[in-house]
This record gives sequence, C-alpha cells and structure tokens, in this order.
Amino acid sequence: MAKPSLAALKNAFKSQTNEENRENLPNNYYPFWNMKPGERAVVRFIPDKNENNPRGFLVEKVFHNLTINGQKKMVPCLSMYGDDCPICKLSQEYYKAKDEVNGKKYWRKKQYIAQALIVEDPLPPNKDTGETHEGKIRYFALGYQIYKIIADAFASDELEEVPTDFENGYDFIIKKTEQGGFASYTVGTKFANKQRALTEEELAVVDENMIDLSTLLPKNPGVEKVQAMLNADINGGDIDNEDCSVVTEDEEVERPRTTTAKKPVARTAVVDDDEPPFEPTPKSSKPIAKAPTKPAVEETEGMDDVEAMLATIRARRAAAAAKGE
Repeated sequence: MAKPSLAALKNAFKSQTNEENRENLPNNYYPFWNMKPGERAVVRFIPDKNENNPRGFLVEKVFHNLTINGQKKMVPCLSMYGDDCPICKLSQEYYKAKDEVNGKKYWRKKQYIAQALIVEDPLPPNKDTGETHEGKIRYFALGYQIYKIIADAFASDELEEVPTDFENGYDFIIKKTEQGGFASYTVGTKFANKQRALTEEELAVVDENMIDLSTLLPKNPGVEKVQAMLNADINGGDIDNEDCSVVTEDEEVERPRTTTAKKPVARTAVVDDDEPPFEPTPKSSKPIAKAPTKPAVEETEGMDDVEAMLATIRARRAAAAAKGE
C-alpha cells in the first residue's frame, strides 16, 4: 500500500469548507457527540484503502437538506459525481435574486467521513450487549469544527509524520465542551503530542477491518430523482425515495430557523461556485483536491498491499525482539 507523504496531505487539507447537520447514522459510526461536556475520546485514524484518496484518511460527503414527506432529508449533491445539480442551481438563483435566506437554505453542505480505531471510549456500554466501542474500528462523520482542527494541524509544523502511520503516527483526541449552550469541539480537540506505534492487537483489528472509504458514500441517485426530491420540497409533495437519509439535530452547528419563500424573485444565469456568495472563498486559497469518482470497489481490493505492509511491520518487530531491543 503506497504511503501518502506528509507534504501531499498538507496540500490536501489547505482549504476550509462549510458543513451542516449529521444524519441518522448506523451503529458502526462512533457517536462522539453523545459525550458529556468535559469528556474526551481518543481515536487513531486509519488510512483509506483507496491509494488515490488525496486526503489519505477522509472522504468528502456533499449533500443538501430538503424536507420530503414531512421529514428533513439529506440528499446527495450531484456535484460529488461531477454532474450539474439542480439544487445548487436553485440556490444560486436565489442568491442572484438577493435572497440569501433561501440561497443558504438550498446551498450544499459538507461532512467528512473517516475510519478510526477507538483507543479510549468515554461513552457508556451498550445496554443490550454491555460492550463499548473501545478496541474496535468505527466510522466518523466529522463536521467543520473538527475538520478545521485537522486541516490546521497539517498547515502547521506540529506533525512530524503522517498521523495514520502504524508505527510513527499520532492518536487524535476529541474533547467536547459547551459554548453558548451548544456543543463545541474547539478546545482540547487535537492530535496527541507524542507519536505512538499501534500494538499487535490493534494492528490485527486494522488488518481485518480497514476499508475503502468511498464505499461509505451514497450512490449517485441521478438528476431525475434529485429533481423530483427538490420538487417535493418546493411544492410540499410526497416522494418514495431511498436515496436520502433522515436528518437529525447536529449539536455541532446551530441551524438557522427561518421561514423561506418557495420561488426566487428573479431567475438569472448562474455559475457553479464552490462557495455561496455570502461566504466567498479568499482568492489566495485553493480548493482541496477531490478524490476521483469511481464505482465502489470490491472489499478485497488493496488487501495484498495492506497485508504486505503489516507483515513488514511485524517482521521488523520480531527481528528487534529477537535481538533484545
């Protein structure tokens, strides 16, 4: 498995972006937002099996929040697949008409999906099984606060090695606090100060569970389905849809509560900007390189490279132990 360079990861994390609400995630996602204020979790990010991922251990999920069948839904943005998105176009039309409320309502949001080994878990055990997340691989849906901390770490000199390196990487601390009555992760969330090698037990868990992160992204629903979902949101209609997820309150972001109009005042030509007009991207910044869009791969792809890398680490450790080091 090709090891990403620290320089390449620093470049991939240069840009900042916006995000929104967290969806109703399955049990294999780690619900760190359920921690109590003052608690912290310690995790170790695991590299993506997809060697072409420029971020190395995160993939970007782009979506819109619509109201369908009376529920707020998370709908994939077609820009993720290199296609024109009718929801993005509607948002841009609102901005062109000077309607920032509706422009923001329909503008795309972002999350970052990762996989990590849970090193320390402050959450209570599962009521049915008595198990905790500790020692297991879990997936993460990260919002802007934590993503920015990670990006800032790559922009600084605090990392001397790729944080996902099995022998010289860094654990990551997620600490929850409160600011103004809302959850915050800006104080105490950081990469650990010291590097740490994974134990043999941890390497075995990684070997068995590491995946291609692109398999966690939603499939392309197609422009017809997305247009139908948008029409249902605008007109208050119903739609039988399996390509979107229910949206729940995200403690990390204060969602604006506004009453919005259904149609823009005027319709004009629009362009596909990366950021909405109310939050322009500085000219000096560069967009984060996006992982190439490709079909989901077989679960075994990249397994030979991973096993070879882990075998090399174990052989080196065995040799060192034999020498009494």
